[in-house]
Amino acid sequence: MRVLHILEATGGGTARHVVDLCVGLAGQGVEVHLAYSPLRMDRILEGGLPLLRQSGVRLLELPLRRAPHPGDLKALLALRKYLKQAGLFDLVHGHSSKAGGLARLLRLLGSAKAVYTPHAFITLSPEINDAARWVYGLVERGLSPLTSTLIAVSEDEAREAIRLGYPREKVRIIPNAIGLRTSQGEAREEVRGRLGLGHNDLAVGFVGRFVSQKAPLILLDAFAKVAPKNPQARLVMVGDGPLGNTLKQRARELALEDRVIWPGFMDGRQTMRAFDIFALSSVYEGFPYVLLEAMAEGLPLVATRVGGTELAIREGENGFVVPIGDIQGFAQSLDLLLSDTALRRRMGENSRIRVQQFTVDKMVEATLALYKELLQE
Repeated sequence: MRVLHILEATGGGTARHVVDLCVGLAGQGVEVHLAYSPLRMDRILEGGLPLLRQSGVRLLELPLRRAPHPGDLKALLALRKYLKQAGLFDLVHGHSSKAGGLARLLRLLGSAKAVYTPHAFITLSPEINDAARWVYGLVERGLSPLTSTLIAVSEDEAREAIRLGYPREKVRIIPNAIGLRTSQGEAREEVRGRLGLGHNDLAVGFVGRFVSQKAPLILLDAFAKVAPKNPQARLVMVGDGPLGNTLKQRARELALEDRVIWPGFMDGRQTMRAFDIFALSSVYEGFPYVLLEAMAEGLPLVATRVGGTELAIREGENGFVVPIGDIQGFAQSLDLLLSDTALRRRMGENSRIRVQQFTVDKMVEATLALYKELLQE
């Protein structure tokens, strides 16, 4: 089997998903090619390129812009040329909207069946206006007939795909996944020491980009409500982004300067060893990897009701799910966990058990089974 993957969104969870999937498929004997854009490449894909090469994945660097651009036609023709030169492919698999669009447009030029993984539809964002949502929805509906199968990474994303006009029988759910091997690095107390956390401090942790999609201001405001009652609590905001200065100004306004730690960019999963609770306040997601990483580190979770939380969190068992933007509800859930050591331990252990459902091996096996099914049709 020969498969070409296309990726423009070469950062964050999407890049991680593609690296894990391509390496896993190559390990199952699939001839994997990956066309990727260097324009938005972050450390995740950059660090994954050597592993991809070592696994036998053939790489094609193809500059792509996130927004619609005249260069998209040039990229489409470059992909068509590559398909002709490299020989027949069984499938083309596009990840996120730009690469997903190109993968399906290639069918008009005579390419193989097209698989599309959206990795969070932009139409799920409450921040875009109705006109933009209509336009994005129209594009998805237009490309639907060219889609052999759409892979949703969560039930929320699958529901949105069907709402956008994708036939139910063309939509499959294959959740994101992580490797569960014990991660190397510093022990919990060493990481806590580097963060400046004391022995009795309780760390509520966030890992991600400081952008509006992640809504870190919601978390900051919720923490402000529980901080006076829980003097031992500290908020650790791991990451960076355009909202960084705004967040720090808000922390000063809330008199939280001594209660919030800003370590910048760090290895997410390793840093989670220092946490006692993991918090995610996003307004929309596909299926965030940070939830799975936090579960693997044995943490109880508090998260908004976005894509993936319905799969990762069993309410009251390994965490709490609150409505998007509900500062009071978020604060109440944090308070429950901060005030109950036994509850934190029980939920953390349940997270460690539940995450075993979301392994990379299972994700690769499910994707490969879908590929084979498509080729038999």
